[in-house]
Amino acid sequence: MKALVSWCLVLQVIILHVNSAETGDVDFTLLIKNEMYNFKKPAVFYRCQSSKKDLGWHKSLPSSEFQWSFEVPQFGNGVKIHNCEFRSRIGTANIEIKTVSTTAILCDGQVCRYAIRRNGIYFIGYELYYPFGWFFEMSRPVEKLVEPWKPWSPHQLEALRRRKHGGD
Repeated sequence: MKALVSWCLVLQVIILHVNSAETGDVDFTLLIKNEMYNFKKPAVFYRCQSSKKDLGWHKSLPSSEFQWSFEVPQFGNGVKIHNCEFRSRIGTANIEIKTVSTTAILCDGQVCRYAIRRNGIYFIGYELYYPFGWFFEMSRPVEKLVEPWKPWSPHQLEALRRRKHGGD
Protein backbone atom coordinates (compact mmCIF):
# COMPACT_ATOMS: atom_id res chain seq x y z
CA MET A 1 0.00 0.00 0.00
CA LYS A 2 2.84 2.36 0.89
CA ALA A 3 4.48 1.64 -2.49
CA LEU A 4 1.19 2.37 -4.28
CA VAL A 5 0.81 5.76 -2.56
CA SER A 6 4.43 6.64 -3.40
CA TRP A 7 3.87 5.64 -7.04
CA CYS A 8 0.72 7.84 -7.25
CA LEU A 9 2.66 10.82 -5.87
CA VAL A 10 5.43 10.29 -8.43
CA LEU A 11 2.86 10.17 -11.25
CA GLN A 12 1.24 13.40 -10.01
CA VAL A 13 4.61 15.17 -10.00
CA ILE A 14 5.35 13.94 -13.54
CA ILE A 15 1.92 15.04 -14.79
CA LEU A 16 2.22 18.47 -13.15
CA HIS A 17 5.70 18.94 -14.63
CA VAL A 18 4.53 18.02 -18.16
CA ASN A 19 1.47 20.26 -17.90
CA SER A 20 3.54 23.21 -16.70
CA ALA A 21 6.07 22.89 -19.54
CA GLU A 22 5.83 25.68 -22.06
CA THR A 23 3.92 24.53 -25.12
CA GLY A 24 4.28 27.74 -27.16
CA ASP A 25 5.09 27.97 -30.83
CA VAL A 26 8.51 28.38 -32.45
CA ASP A 27 9.20 31.71 -34.16
CA PHE A 28 10.59 31.55 -37.70
CA THR A 29 11.58 34.11 -40.32
CA LEU A 30 11.83 33.56 -44.07
CA LEU A 31 14.27 35.86 -45.85
CA ILE A 32 14.49 36.28 -49.62
CA LYS A 33 17.43 38.19 -51.13
CA ASN A 34 17.87 39.27 -54.75
CA GLU A 35 21.35 38.27 -55.96
CA MET A 36 20.83 39.00 -59.67
CA TYR A 37 24.07 41.00 -59.96
CA ASN A 38 25.57 42.10 -63.31
CA PHE A 39 22.31 41.57 -65.13
CA LYS A 40 20.80 44.06 -67.56
CA LYS A 41 17.30 44.04 -66.03
CA PRO A 42 17.70 42.49 -62.57
CA ALA A 43 14.24 43.30 -61.16
CA VAL A 44 12.29 40.32 -59.82
CA PHE A 45 8.67 40.36 -58.73
CA TYR A 46 7.48 37.80 -56.23
CA ARG A 47 4.55 36.92 -54.04
CA CYS A 48 4.38 34.52 -51.10
CA GLN A 49 1.31 33.28 -49.30
CA SER A 50 0.25 30.74 -46.70
CA SER A 51 -3.22 29.38 -46.04
CA LYS A 52 -3.84 32.30 -43.66
CA LYS A 53 -1.86 35.20 -45.11
CA ASP A 54 -1.06 36.69 -48.52
CA LEU A 55 2.07 38.85 -48.38
CA GLY A 56 1.33 40.51 -51.73
CA TRP A 57 3.62 41.24 -54.67
CA HIS A 58 7.06 42.75 -54.08
CA LYS A 59 9.59 44.25 -56.50
CA SER A 60 13.15 43.28 -55.72
CA LEU A 61 16.40 44.74 -57.05
CA PRO A 62 19.92 43.33 -56.39
CA SER A 63 20.90 43.28 -52.70
CA SER A 64 17.35 44.00 -51.54
CA GLU A 65 15.86 41.65 -48.99
CA PHE A 66 12.34 40.85 -47.91
CA GLN A 67 11.51 38.92 -44.77
CA TRP A 68 8.48 37.95 -42.74
CA SER A 69 7.97 36.11 -39.50
CA PHE A 70 5.48 33.45 -38.46
CA GLU A 71 5.03 30.74 -35.85
CA VAL A 72 5.20 26.96 -36.16
CA PRO A 73 3.92 24.52 -33.49
CA GLN A 74 6.64 22.98 -31.33
CA PHE A 75 7.88 19.42 -31.54
CA GLY A 76 7.32 18.92 -35.27
CA ASN A 77 3.59 18.32 -34.93
CA GLY A 78 2.56 21.05 -37.35
CA VAL A 79 3.77 22.38 -40.66
CA LYS A 80 3.53 25.87 -42.14
CA ILE A 81 3.48 25.99 -45.94
CA HIS A 82 4.27 29.10 -47.98
CA ASN A 83 3.81 29.08 -51.74
CA CYS A 84 5.97 31.64 -53.52
CA GLU A 85 5.87 32.61 -57.19
CA PHE A 86 8.67 34.57 -58.83
CA ARG A 87 8.70 36.49 -62.12
CA SER A 88 11.71 38.00 -63.84
CA ARG A 89 12.86 38.82 -67.32
CA ILE A 90 14.34 35.31 -67.48
CA GLY A 91 11.08 33.53 -66.69
CA THR A 92 9.03 32.21 -63.78
CA ALA A 93 9.68 29.99 -60.77
CA ASN A 94 7.31 28.61 -58.15
CA ILE A 95 8.43 27.09 -54.86
CA GLU A 96 6.71 25.57 -51.86
CA ILE A 97 8.43 26.19 -48.53
CA LYS A 98 7.46 23.74 -45.78
CA THR A 99 8.53 24.69 -42.27
CA VAL A 100 8.31 22.56 -39.11
CA SER A 101 9.88 23.30 -35.73
CA THR A 102 12.86 21.04 -36.49
CA THR A 103 13.63 23.06 -39.65
CA ALA A 104 15.82 25.26 -37.41
CA ILE A 105 18.56 22.64 -37.82
CA LEU A 106 18.69 23.35 -41.55
CA CYS A 107 18.19 27.12 -41.38
CA ASP A 108 20.99 28.19 -39.04
CA GLY A 109 18.55 28.98 -36.26
CA GLN A 110 15.10 30.34 -36.96
CA VAL A 111 15.95 32.33 -40.14
CA CYS A 112 15.53 30.39 -43.38
CA ARG A 113 17.33 32.10 -46.27
CA TYR A 114 16.56 31.96 -49.98
CA ALA A 115 18.43 33.70 -52.80
CA ILE A 116 17.18 34.77 -56.23
CA ARG A 117 19.98 34.13 -58.72
CA ARG A 118 20.58 34.04 -62.46
CA ASN A 119 19.67 30.36 -62.82
CA GLY A 120 16.88 30.10 -60.20
CA ILE A 121 15.86 30.17 -56.57
CA TYR A 122 18.33 28.79 -54.00
CA PHE A 123 18.02 27.60 -50.41
CA ILE A 124 21.00 28.74 -48.33
CA GLY A 125 21.43 26.77 -45.14
CA TYR A 126 22.46 23.29 -44.12
CA GLU A 127 21.75 19.74 -45.21
CA LEU A 128 21.94 16.60 -43.14
CA TYR A 129 24.16 13.73 -44.21
CA TYR A 130 25.35 10.42 -42.80
CA PRO A 131 29.13 9.99 -43.29
CA PHE A 132 29.27 6.74 -41.30
CA GLY A 133 26.02 5.08 -42.28
CA TRP A 134 22.67 5.73 -40.59
CA PHE A 135 24.08 5.83 -37.05
CA PHE A 136 25.68 9.26 -37.02
CA GLU A 137 24.04 12.38 -38.50
CA MET A 138 25.97 15.55 -39.37
CA SER A 139 25.17 18.81 -41.13
CA ARG A 140 27.12 20.78 -43.72
CA PRO A 141 26.58 24.17 -45.40
CA VAL A 142 24.74 24.10 -48.69
CA GLU A 143 23.50 26.45 -51.40
CA LYS A 144 20.98 24.29 -53.18
CA LEU A 145 19.02 25.13 -56.32
CA VAL A 146 15.37 24.69 -55.32
CA GLU A 147 13.74 25.74 -58.59
CA PRO A 148 15.31 26.82 -61.89
CA TRP A 149 13.78 29.59 -63.98
CA LYS A 150 11.24 28.37 -66.52
CA PRO A 151 11.25 30.47 -69.71
CA TRP A 152 8.10 32.46 -70.43
CA SER A 153 5.78 30.60 -72.79
CA PRO A 154 4.48 32.38 -75.92
CA HIS A 155 0.99 32.35 -74.37
CA GLN A 156 2.26 34.05 -71.18
CA LEU A 157 4.18 36.66 -73.17
CA GLU A 158 1.13 37.47 -75.28
CA ALA A 159 -1.04 37.85 -72.15
CA LEU A 160 1.56 40.21 -70.62
CA ARG A 161 1.67 42.31 -73.81
CA ARG A 162 -2.12 42.59 -73.87
CA ARG A 163 -2.22 43.61 -70.21
CA LYS A 164 0.58 46.15 -70.70
CA HIS A 165 -1.15 47.77 -73.68
CA GLY A 166 -4.56 47.93 -72.03
CA GLY A 167 -6.11 44.86 -73.67
CA ASP A 168 -5.61 45.94 -77.32
